[in-house]
Amino acid sequence: MIRISTLLTYCLFCQLVHAQEPKHEPEPPAPEPEIPLARYTPTVKLIERSLPSVASIQTFKQSGAPGVFNVGVGSGSVIHASGYLLTNDHVISGAADGQVFLPGRQPLRLRTICGMSSEDLALIKVDSGQTFATLPLGRSDDLMLGEPVLVIGNPGGLTHSVSTGIVSGLNRATATETAFLPWMIQTSAAVSGGNSGGPLINALGEQIGVITMKKLDAENINFAISADRVREIFPRMLSAELRYSFRLGVVVDMFKPVAEVSAVADGSPGSKAGVRPGDTIVQIDGSPIRHGIDFHIALIDRKAGDKLQILLKRGDESLSVEAELAPLELAEPVAAENMVTGLRFEAFTGQWEQLPDFDALTPVKSGRADTPTESAFITKDGENYGLRFSGFIKIPTDGLFTFYTSSDDGSRLRIGDEVVVNNDGLHGVMRLGGLTRLKAGMHPITVTFFEAGGAEKLELSYEGPGFNRQTIPAEAYFMQAAERKPAEPKPDEPK
Repeated sequence: MIRISTLLTYCLFCQLVHAQEPKHEPEPPAPEPEIPLARYTPTVKLIERSLPSVASIQTFKQSGAPGVFNVGVGSGSVIHASGYLLTNDHVISGAADGQVFLPGRQPLRLRTICGMSSEDLALIKVDSGQTFATLPLGRSDDLMLGEPVLVIGNPGGLTHSVSTGIVSGLNRATATETAFLPWMIQTSAAVSGGNSGGPLINALGEQIGVITMKKLDAENINFAISADRVREIFPRMLSAELRYSFRLGVVVDMFKPVAEVSAVADGSPGSKAGVRPGDTIVQIDGSPIRHGIDFHIALIDRKAGDKLQILLKRGDESLSVEAELAPLELAEPVAAENMVTGLRFEAFTGQWEQLPDFDALTPVKSGRADTPTESAFITKDGENYGLRFSGFIKIPTDGLFTFYTSSDDGSRLRIGDEVVVNNDGLHGVMRLGGLTRLKAGMHPITVTFFEAGGAEKLELSYEGPGFNRQTIPAEAYFMQAAERKPAEPKPDEPK
Protein backbone atom coordinates (compact mmCIF):
# COMPACT_ATOMS: atom_id res chain seq x y z
CA MET A 1 0.00 0.00 0.00
CA ILE A 2 1.36 3.46 -0.88
CA ARG A 3 0.94 6.16 1.70
CA ILE A 4 -0.75 9.36 0.55
CA SER A 5 2.33 11.54 1.22
CA THR A 6 4.56 9.17 -0.77
CA LEU A 7 2.04 9.15 -3.65
CA LEU A 8 1.95 12.96 -3.77
CA THR A 9 5.75 13.13 -3.85
CA TYR A 10 5.86 10.58 -6.65
CA CYS A 11 3.29 12.55 -8.71
CA LEU A 12 5.19 15.81 -8.28
CA PHE A 13 8.44 14.08 -9.32
CA CYS A 14 6.77 12.76 -12.47
CA GLN A 15 5.51 16.23 -13.37
CA LEU A 16 9.03 17.69 -12.88
CA VAL A 17 10.66 15.04 -15.06
CA HIS A 18 7.99 15.52 -17.72
CA ALA A 19 8.55 19.29 -17.70
CA GLN A 20 12.28 18.77 -18.40
CA GLU A 21 11.69 16.44 -21.35
CA PRO A 22 12.27 17.94 -24.81
CA LYS A 23 9.11 19.11 -26.52
CA HIS A 24 7.92 17.12 -29.53
CA GLU A 25 5.46 18.48 -32.08
CA PRO A 26 2.41 16.20 -32.47
CA GLU A 27 2.45 14.20 -35.63
CA PRO A 28 -0.18 15.23 -38.19
CA PRO A 29 -3.10 12.83 -38.47
CA ALA A 30 -2.91 10.29 -41.22
CA PRO A 31 -4.92 11.32 -44.24
CA GLU A 32 -8.34 9.76 -44.54
CA PRO A 33 -8.36 7.05 -47.18
CA GLU A 34 -10.31 8.20 -50.19
CA ILE A 35 -13.48 6.18 -50.74
CA PRO A 36 -14.00 5.19 -54.36
CA LEU A 37 -16.98 7.01 -55.86
CA ALA A 38 -18.43 3.69 -56.97
CA ARG A 39 -19.03 2.82 -53.31
CA TYR A 40 -20.55 6.17 -52.45
CA THR A 41 -23.90 5.18 -53.90
CA PRO A 42 -27.24 7.06 -53.75
CA THR A 43 -28.31 4.64 -51.00
CA VAL A 44 -25.27 5.50 -48.88
CA LYS A 45 -25.94 9.22 -49.38
CA LEU A 46 -29.60 8.71 -48.46
CA ILE A 47 -28.66 6.90 -45.24
CA GLU A 48 -26.17 9.63 -44.26
CA ARG A 49 -28.82 12.28 -44.85
CA SER A 50 -31.61 10.46 -43.00
CA LEU A 51 -29.74 8.94 -40.05
CA PRO A 52 -29.58 12.08 -37.81
CA SER A 53 -33.41 12.25 -37.82
CA VAL A 54 -34.07 8.64 -36.77
CA ALA A 55 -34.28 7.75 -33.08
CA SER A 56 -33.90 4.54 -31.13
CA ILE A 57 -36.36 4.43 -28.23
CA GLN A 58 -36.00 2.58 -24.94
CA THR A 59 -38.95 2.34 -22.54
CA PHE A 60 -39.49 1.02 -19.02
CA LYS A 61 -42.88 -0.51 -18.27
CA GLN A 62 -44.25 -1.97 -15.06
CA SER A 63 -43.89 -5.75 -15.00
CA GLY A 64 -46.53 -6.34 -12.35
CA ALA A 65 -43.97 -7.04 -9.63
CA PRO A 66 -43.16 -4.09 -7.33
CA GLY A 67 -40.05 -2.23 -8.45
CA VAL A 68 -39.51 -4.47 -11.48
CA PHE A 69 -39.72 -3.00 -14.98
CA ASN A 70 -39.71 -4.53 -18.43
CA VAL A 71 -37.43 -2.84 -20.96
CA GLY A 72 -38.93 -2.25 -24.40
CA VAL A 73 -37.31 -1.02 -27.59
CA GLY A 74 -38.70 0.84 -30.57
CA SER A 75 -37.93 3.53 -33.09
CA GLY A 76 -39.12 6.99 -34.09
CA SER A 77 -38.52 9.89 -36.45
CA VAL A 78 -37.97 13.58 -35.74
CA ILE A 79 -40.76 15.55 -37.43
CA HIS A 80 -40.13 18.96 -35.81
CA ALA A 81 -36.83 20.69 -35.11
CA SER A 82 -37.77 21.47 -31.49
CA GLY A 83 -37.71 17.76 -30.62
CA TYR A 84 -41.08 16.22 -31.52
CA LEU A 85 -40.94 12.62 -32.72
CA LEU A 86 -43.47 10.36 -34.40
CA THR A 87 -43.70 6.71 -33.32
CA ASN A 88 -46.17 3.90 -32.67
CA ASP A 89 -48.57 4.05 -29.75
CA HIS A 90 -47.68 0.50 -28.77
CA VAL A 91 -44.01 1.54 -28.38
CA ILE A 92 -44.71 4.06 -25.60
CA SER A 93 -48.14 3.04 -24.27
CA GLY A 94 -47.97 2.23 -20.56
CA ALA A 95 -44.35 3.34 -20.22
CA ALA A 96 -43.39 4.68 -16.81
CA ASP A 97 -40.26 6.26 -18.29
CA GLY A 98 -38.22 6.21 -21.45
CA GLN A 99 -35.32 7.68 -23.37
CA VAL A 100 -34.38 8.47 -26.94
CA PHE A 101 -31.04 7.86 -28.65
CA LEU A 102 -30.11 10.05 -31.60
CA PRO A 103 -26.77 9.82 -33.44
CA GLY A 104 -24.07 11.95 -31.81
CA ARG A 105 -26.20 12.95 -28.81
CA GLN A 106 -26.48 11.88 -25.21
CA PRO A 107 -29.62 9.87 -24.31
CA LEU A 108 -32.60 12.20 -23.93
CA ARG A 109 -35.56 11.57 -21.65
CA LEU A 110 -38.88 11.46 -23.48
CA ARG A 111 -42.36 12.57 -22.54
CA THR A 112 -45.55 11.53 -24.27
CA ILE A 113 -47.63 14.30 -25.82
CA CYS A 114 -50.46 12.18 -27.19
CA GLY A 115 -51.25 8.78 -28.61
CA MET A 116 -54.11 7.03 -30.37
CA SER A 117 -54.24 3.28 -29.87
CA SER A 118 -56.88 2.79 -32.57
CA GLU A 119 -54.39 4.13 -35.15
CA ASP A 120 -51.21 2.93 -33.38
CA LEU A 121 -49.66 6.40 -33.63
CA ALA A 122 -48.10 8.62 -30.97
CA LEU A 123 -46.25 11.92 -30.62
CA ILE A 124 -43.40 12.24 -28.11
CA LYS A 125 -41.09 15.10 -27.12
CA VAL A 126 -37.44 15.37 -26.08
CA ASP A 127 -35.70 18.50 -24.80
CA SER A 128 -32.03 19.43 -25.14
CA GLY A 129 -31.97 23.18 -25.74
CA GLN A 130 -30.79 22.50 -29.29
CA THR A 131 -32.50 22.00 -32.61
CA PHE A 132 -32.84 18.63 -34.31
CA ALA A 133 -32.55 17.51 -37.92
CA THR A 134 -35.98 16.57 -39.24
CA LEU A 135 -37.17 13.93 -41.66
CA PRO A 136 -39.57 15.43 -44.24
CA LEU A 137 -43.03 13.84 -44.25
CA GLY A 138 -43.91 12.87 -47.80
CA ARG A 139 -47.09 11.69 -49.51
CA SER A 140 -48.23 8.13 -50.06
CA ASP A 141 -50.97 8.72 -52.63
CA ASP A 142 -48.72 8.08 -55.64
CA LEU A 143 -46.56 5.17 -54.45
CA MET A 144 -45.50 2.65 -57.08
CA LEU A 145 -45.06 -1.07 -56.65
CA GLY A 146 -41.36 -1.82 -56.82
CA GLU A 147 -40.03 1.61 -55.91
CA PRO A 148 -37.04 1.43 -53.52
CA VAL A 149 -37.45 2.14 -49.83
CA LEU A 150 -35.19 2.34 -46.79
CA VAL A 151 -35.86 1.40 -43.15
CA ILE A 152 -33.75 2.72 -40.27
CA GLY A 153 -34.54 1.55 -36.75
CA ASN A 154 -33.68 -0.28 -33.58
CA PRO A 155 -34.30 -4.00 -34.25
CA GLY A 156 -33.52 -6.07 -31.17
CA GLY A 157 -31.91 -3.02 -29.56
CA LEU A 158 -29.30 -2.73 -32.34
CA THR A 159 -29.53 1.04 -32.67
CA HIS A 160 -29.70 2.66 -36.10
CA SER A 161 -29.70 -0.53 -38.13
CA VAL A 162 -30.49 -0.16 -41.82
CA SER A 163 -32.35 -2.33 -44.33
CA THR A 164 -33.51 -1.77 -47.89
CA GLY A 165 -36.31 -3.16 -50.00
CA ILE A 166 -39.18 -2.16 -52.23
CA VAL A 167 -42.83 -1.21 -51.93
CA SER A 168 -44.31 -4.69 -52.34
CA GLY A 169 -47.99 -3.97 -51.74
CA LEU A 170 -50.46 -1.10 -51.37
CA ASN A 171 -53.74 -0.53 -49.52
CA ARG A 172 -53.30 -3.56 -47.30
CA ALA A 173 -55.36 -4.07 -44.17
CA THR A 174 -53.93 -5.67 -41.06
CA ALA A 175 -54.47 -5.76 -37.32
CA THR A 176 -52.44 -5.46 -34.15
CA GLU A 177 -53.47 -6.46 -30.63
CA THR A 178 -55.13 -3.07 -30.19
CA ALA A 179 -56.06 -1.80 -33.65
CA PHE A 180 -57.39 -2.63 -37.09
CA LEU A 181 -55.25 -0.73 -39.56
CA PRO A 182 -56.44 -0.11 -43.13
CA TRP A 183 -54.58 1.47 -46.07
CA MET A 184 -51.19 0.07 -45.06
CA ILE A 185 -48.01 -0.04 -47.14
CA GLN A 186 -46.41 -3.47 -47.56
CA THR A 187 -42.62 -3.54 -47.88
CA SER A 188 -39.94 -6.18 -48.38
CA ALA A 189 -37.37 -4.21 -46.33
CA ALA A 190 -36.28 -6.33 -43.36
CA VAL A 191 -38.10 -5.52 -40.11
CA SER A 192 -37.77 -7.02 -36.63
CA GLY A 193 -39.00 -6.26 -33.13
CA GLY A 194 -37.70 -2.78 -32.27
CA ASN A 195 -38.30 -1.33 -35.75
CA SER A 196 -41.82 -0.37 -34.69
CA GLY A 197 -42.38 3.37 -34.95
CA GLY A 198 -39.45 3.95 -37.30
CA PRO A 199 -39.69 5.56 -40.72
CA LEU A 200 -40.17 4.00 -44.13
CA ILE A 201 -38.17 6.33 -46.38
CA ASN A 202 -38.38 6.78 -50.15
CA ALA A 203 -35.56 7.59 -52.60
CA LEU A 204 -36.06 11.33 -52.04
CA GLY A 205 -35.39 11.03 -48.31
CA GLU A 206 -39.05 11.56 -47.40
CA GLN A 207 -40.89 9.54 -44.78
CA ILE A 208 -43.75 7.78 -46.53
CA GLY A 209 -44.77 5.48 -43.69
CA VAL A 210 -44.40 4.41 -40.05
CA ILE A 211 -43.22 0.82 -39.58
CA THR A 212 -45.75 -1.01 -37.41
CA MET A 213 -45.62 -4.77 -37.75
CA LYS A 214 -44.49 -7.81 -39.72
CA LYS A 215 -46.28 -10.96 -40.78
CA LEU A 216 -44.83 -13.62 -38.51
CA ASP A 217 -45.80 -16.64 -40.58
CA ALA A 218 -44.19 -15.35 -43.80
CA GLU A 219 -40.90 -13.87 -44.96
CA ASN A 220 -40.31 -10.23 -45.90
CA ILE A 221 -43.92 -9.17 -45.52
CA ASN A 222 -43.88 -6.05 -43.36
CA PHE A 223 -46.31 -3.18 -42.93
CA ALA A 224 -46.17 0.58 -42.43
CA ILE A 225 -48.90 3.14 -41.69
CA SER A 226 -49.01 5.38 -44.75
CA ALA A 227 -47.90 9.01 -44.58
CA ASP A 228 -51.28 10.19 -45.84
CA ARG A 229 -52.97 8.33 -42.98
CA VAL A 230 -50.62 10.08 -40.55
CA ARG A 231 -51.56 13.45 -42.09
CA GLU A 232 -55.27 12.64 -41.83
CA ILE A 233 -55.16 11.41 -38.23
CA PHE A 234 -52.68 13.90 -36.74
CA PRO A 235 -55.14 16.77 -36.01
CA ARG A 236 -57.60 14.37 -34.35
CA MET A 237 -54.87 12.58 -32.40
CA LEU A 238 -53.42 15.82 -31.00
CA SER A 239 -56.71 17.77 -30.76
CA ALA A 240 -54.83 20.73 -29.29
CA GLU A 241 -57.93 22.85 -28.65
CA LEU A 242 -59.61 20.07 -26.67
CA ARG A 243 -56.40 18.89 -25.01
CA TYR A 244 -55.40 22.33 -23.72
CA SER A 245 -58.91 23.80 -23.43
CA PHE A 246 -58.76 26.81 -25.76
CA ARG A 247 -60.32 27.84 -29.04
CA LEU A 248 -58.68 29.24 -32.19
CA GLY A 249 -61.08 28.01 -34.84
CA VAL A 250 -58.64 27.63 -37.75
CA VAL A 251 -58.40 24.49 -39.91
CA VAL A 252 -55.46 23.85 -42.24
CA ASP A 253 -55.18 21.44 -45.17
CA MET A 254 -53.02 18.53 -44.02
CA PHE A 255 -52.25 17.34 -47.55
CA LYS A 256 -50.85 20.56 -49.00
CA PRO A 257 -47.07 21.20 -49.01
CA VAL A 258 -47.77 24.43 -47.06
CA ALA A 259 -50.05 25.28 -44.12
CA GLU A 260 -52.94 26.55 -46.20
CA VAL A 261 -56.06 27.55 -44.26
CA SER A 262 -59.07 25.55 -45.42
CA ALA A 263 -61.70 26.84 -42.97
CA VAL A 264 -62.19 29.44 -40.24
CA ALA A 265 -65.06 29.14 -37.76
CA ASP A 266 -67.42 32.12 -37.62
CA GLY A 267 -66.87 34.26 -34.53
CA SER A 268 -63.71 32.37 -33.56
CA PRO A 269 -60.46 34.08 -32.48
CA GLY A 270 -59.00 33.19 -35.87
CA SER A 271 -61.89 34.87 -37.67
CA LYS A 272 -61.70 37.97 -35.45
CA ALA A 273 -57.96 38.24 -36.15
CA GLY A 274 -58.64 38.32 -39.90
CA VAL A 275 -57.47 34.85 -40.94
CA ARG A 276 -59.26 33.73 -44.11
CA PRO A 277 -59.59 30.46 -46.04
CA GLY A 278 -56.88 30.36 -48.69
CA ASP A 279 -54.30 32.14 -46.51
CA THR A 280 -50.98 30.38 -45.93
CA ILE A 281 -49.68 30.42 -42.34
CA VAL A 282 -45.95 31.15 -42.54
CA GLN A 283 -45.02 31.74 -38.89
CA ILE A 284 -46.53 31.56 -35.41
CA ASP A 285 -44.71 33.56 -32.74
CA GLY A 286 -41.64 33.73 -34.96
CA SER A 287 -41.39 29.95 -35.50
CA PRO A 288 -41.60 28.82 -39.11
CA ILE A 289 -44.67 26.84 -40.14
CA ARG A 290 -43.81 24.58 -43.08
CA HIS A 291 -47.03 22.56 -43.28
CA GLY A 292 -50.03 21.32 -41.33
CA ILE A 293 -48.02 19.22 -38.87
CA ASP A 294 -46.04 22.32 -37.83
CA PHE A 295 -49.27 24.29 -37.37
CA HIS A 296 -50.71 21.78 -34.91
CA ILE A 297 -47.43 21.38 -33.03
CA ALA A 298 -47.31 25.18 -32.60
CA LEU A 299 -50.53 24.91 -30.55
CA ILE A 300 -49.14 22.46 -27.99
CA ASP A 301 -49.19 23.74 -24.38
CA ARG A 302 -51.12 26.89 -25.32
CA LYS A 303 -53.90 28.18 -23.08
CA ALA A 304 -56.86 30.49 -23.23
CA GLY A 305 -55.71 34.14 -23.14
CA ASP A 306 -52.46 33.49 -25.04
CA LYS A 307 -51.92 35.87 -27.96
CA LEU A 308 -50.52 34.31 -31.13
CA GLN A 309 -48.56 36.44 -33.56
CA ILE A 310 -49.40 34.90 -36.93
CA LEU A 311 -47.61 35.76 -40.16
CA LEU A 312 -49.78 35.06 -43.20
CA LYS A 313 -49.24 35.03 -46.93
CA ARG A 314 -52.29 36.10 -48.92
CA GLY A 315 -51.47 35.99 -52.60
CA ASP A 316 -48.37 38.15 -53.03
CA GLU A 317 -49.03 40.01 -49.77
CA SER A 318 -47.61 39.27 -46.31
CA LEU A 319 -49.83 40.05 -43.32
CA SER A 320 -49.17 39.95 -39.58
CA VAL A 321 -52.20 39.38 -37.33
CA GLU A 322 -52.75 38.69 -33.64
CA ALA A 323 -55.21 36.07 -32.39
CA GLU A 324 -56.10 35.83 -28.71
CA LEU A 325 -57.08 32.28 -27.79
CA ALA A 326 -60.53 32.05 -26.24
CA PRO A 327 -61.68 29.66 -23.50
CA LEU A 328 -63.17 26.43 -24.80
CA GLU A 329 -66.92 26.46 -24.24
CA LEU A 330 -68.18 23.17 -22.83
CA ALA A 331 -71.70 21.80 -22.93
CA GLU A 332 -73.45 21.82 -19.57
CA PRO A 333 -74.69 18.47 -18.23
CA VAL A 334 -78.43 17.95 -18.02
CA ALA A 335 -80.40 17.48 -14.83
CA ALA A 336 -80.47 13.84 -13.76
CA GLU A 337 -84.20 13.70 -13.08
CA ASN A 338 -86.62 10.81 -13.67
CA MET A 339 -83.87 8.57 -15.12
CA VAL A 340 -83.30 4.84 -15.08
CA THR A 341 -80.38 2.78 -16.35
CA GLY A 342 -80.28 1.65 -19.97
CA LEU A 343 -80.76 3.14 -23.43
CA ARG A 344 -83.67 3.27 -25.82
CA PHE A 345 -83.10 1.59 -29.17
CA GLU A 346 -84.80 1.57 -32.55
CA ALA A 347 -84.18 -1.14 -35.13
CA PHE A 348 -84.39 -0.75 -38.90
CA THR A 349 -83.96 -3.05 -41.90
CA GLY A 350 -82.40 -2.16 -45.24
CA GLN A 351 -79.30 -2.43 -47.38
CA TRP A 352 -76.74 0.34 -47.00
CA GLU A 353 -73.07 1.04 -47.67
CA GLN A 354 -72.97 3.80 -45.08
CA LEU A 355 -75.13 4.94 -42.18
CA PRO A 356 -78.56 5.99 -43.45
CA ASP A 357 -80.70 8.89 -42.26
CA PHE A 358 -82.63 6.99 -39.61
CA ASP A 359 -85.02 9.95 -39.19
CA ALA A 360 -86.35 9.19 -42.68
CA LEU A 361 -86.94 5.50 -41.89
CA THR A 362 -89.64 3.68 -39.95
CA PRO A 363 -88.34 1.44 -37.16
CA VAL A 364 -89.41 -2.21 -37.20
CA LYS A 365 -88.84 -2.55 -33.47
CA SER A 366 -88.00 -0.43 -30.45
CA GLY A 367 -87.23 -1.12 -26.82
CA ARG A 368 -84.65 -0.89 -24.06
CA ALA A 369 -81.03 -2.13 -24.08
CA ASP A 370 -78.50 -2.29 -21.26
CA THR A 371 -75.68 -1.14 -23.58
CA PRO A 372 -75.31 -0.26 -27.26
CA THR A 373 -74.56 -3.60 -28.87
CA GLU A 374 -75.24 -5.34 -32.19
CA SER A 375 -77.33 -7.96 -30.39
CA ALA A 376 -80.08 -5.53 -29.35
CA PHE A 377 -81.80 -6.58 -32.60
CA ILE A 378 -80.64 -9.00 -35.29
CA THR A 379 -82.43 -10.11 -38.44
CA LYS A 380 -82.90 -13.83 -39.10
CA ASP A 381 -79.82 -14.01 -41.29
CA GLY A 382 -77.89 -11.45 -39.20
CA GLU A 383 -77.53 -9.04 -42.12
CA ASN A 384 -78.94 -5.79 -43.52
CA TYR A 385 -80.14 -4.05 -40.38
CA GLY A 386 -79.41 -0.89 -38.44
CA LEU A 387 -79.73 0.36 -34.87
CA ARG A 388 -80.05 3.72 -33.18
CA PHE A 389 -79.49 4.04 -29.44
CA SER A 390 -80.35 7.19 -27.53
CA GLY A 391 -80.19 8.28 -23.92
CA PHE A 392 -77.57 9.73 -21.58
CA ILE A 393 -74.07 8.87 -20.41
CA LYS A 394 -72.86 9.70 -16.91
CA ILE A 395 -69.40 11.30 -16.95
CA PRO A 396 -67.58 10.72 -13.63
CA THR A 397 -65.36 13.84 -13.56
CA ASP A 398 -64.41 16.93 -15.54
CA GLY A 399 -61.70 16.35 -18.11
CA LEU A 400 -60.54 15.07 -21.47
CA PHE A 401 -62.01 11.78 -22.63
CA THR A 402 -61.35 9.51 -25.60
CA PHE A 403 -64.32 7.50 -26.85
CA TYR A 404 -64.04 4.51 -29.19
CA THR A 405 -66.48 2.56 -31.29
CA SER A 406 -65.46 -0.90 -32.44
CA SER A 407 -67.80 -1.99 -35.19
CA ASP A 408 -68.46 -4.16 -38.23
CA ASP A 409 -69.82 -2.38 -40.27
CA GLY A 410 -70.29 1.38 -39.72
CA SER A 411 -70.98 3.25 -36.49
CA ARG A 412 -71.13 6.81 -35.20
CA LEU A 413 -71.08 8.24 -31.66
CA ARG A 414 -72.55 11.64 -30.90
CA ILE A 415 -72.46 13.36 -27.50
CA GLY A 416 -74.81 16.31 -27.41
CA ASP A 417 -74.48 18.04 -30.78
CA GLU A 418 -70.89 16.87 -31.36
CA VAL A 419 -69.90 13.87 -33.46
CA VAL A 420 -67.09 12.39 -31.37
CA VAL A 421 -66.44 9.20 -33.38
CA ASN A 422 -67.31 8.65 -37.04
CA ASN A 423 -66.52 5.01 -37.83
CA ASP A 424 -68.82 4.83 -40.87
CA GLY A 425 -68.63 2.71 -44.01
CA LEU A 426 -68.30 -0.92 -45.03
CA HIS A 427 -65.43 -2.56 -43.17
CA GLY A 428 -64.41 -5.39 -40.91
CA VAL A 429 -64.12 -4.94 -37.17
CA MET A 430 -62.41 -1.57 -36.82
CA ARG A 431 -61.93 0.51 -33.69
CA LEU A 432 -61.85 4.27 -34.13
CA GLY A 433 -61.44 6.92 -31.43
CA GLY A 434 -62.17 10.58 -30.88
CA LEU A 435 -61.49 13.10 -28.13
CA THR A 436 -63.89 15.38 -26.31
CA ARG A 437 -63.75 17.51 -23.17
CA LEU A 438 -66.72 17.10 -20.84
CA LYS A 439 -68.01 18.28 -17.51
CA ALA A 440 -69.03 15.73 -14.89
CA GLY A 441 -72.68 14.74 -15.07
CA MET A 442 -75.28 13.49 -17.54
CA HIS A 443 -74.80 14.17 -21.25
CA PRO A 444 -77.07 13.18 -24.16
CA ILE A 445 -75.65 10.35 -26.26
CA THR A 446 -76.69 8.87 -29.61
CA VAL A 447 -75.09 5.78 -31.16
CA THR A 448 -75.94 4.62 -34.68
CA PHE A 449 -74.85 1.38 -36.34
CA PHE A 450 -75.51 -0.66 -39.45
CA GLU A 451 -74.64 -4.19 -40.55
CA ALA A 452 -74.47 -5.10 -44.22
CA GLY A 453 -73.05 -8.61 -44.47
CA GLY A 454 -70.68 -11.04 -42.82
CA ALA A 455 -69.84 -10.71 -39.15
CA GLU A 456 -71.46 -8.06 -36.97
CA LYS A 457 -70.12 -6.19 -33.95
CA LEU A 458 -70.71 -3.00 -31.97
CA GLU A 459 -68.87 -2.12 -28.76
CA LEU A 460 -68.15 1.21 -27.07
CA SER A 461 -65.18 1.97 -24.82
CA TYR A 462 -63.57 5.06 -23.33
CA GLU A 463 -60.63 6.36 -21.33
CA GLY A 464 -60.29 9.48 -19.25
CA PRO A 465 -58.79 11.11 -16.17
CA GLY A 466 -57.54 8.41 -13.84
CA PHE A 467 -58.45 5.35 -15.91
CA ASN A 468 -57.22 3.53 -19.00
CA ARG A 469 -59.37 2.37 -21.88
CA GLN A 470 -62.23 0.12 -20.81
CA THR A 471 -65.60 -0.96 -22.10
CA ILE A 472 -68.21 1.58 -21.03
CA PRO A 473 -70.12 -0.19 -18.22
CA ALA A 474 -73.90 -0.60 -18.29
CA GLU A 475 -74.25 1.52 -15.14
CA ALA A 476 -72.97 4.56 -17.09
CA TYR A 477 -75.98 4.59 -19.47
CA PHE A 478 -79.30 6.20 -18.57
CA MET A 479 -82.65 6.99 -20.16
CA GLN A 480 -85.73 8.89 -19.24
CA ALA A 481 -88.16 6.73 -17.30
CA ALA A 482 -91.51 6.23 -19.03
CA GLU A 483 -94.08 8.57 -17.63
CA ARG A 484 -96.78 6.66 -15.81
CA LYS A 485 -100.36 7.54 -16.53
CA PRO A 486 -102.40 8.40 -13.42
CA ALA A 487 -104.54 5.49 -12.23
CA GLU A 488 -108.18 5.53 -13.34
CA PRO A 489 -110.45 6.46 -10.42
CA LYS A 490 -112.78 3.79 -9.10
CA PRO A 491 -116.46 4.21 -9.95
CA ASP A 492 -117.38 5.36 -6.44
CA GLU A 493 -114.49 7.86 -6.29
CA PRO A 494 -114.90 11.46 -7.41
CA LYS A 495 -113.14 12.20 -10.67
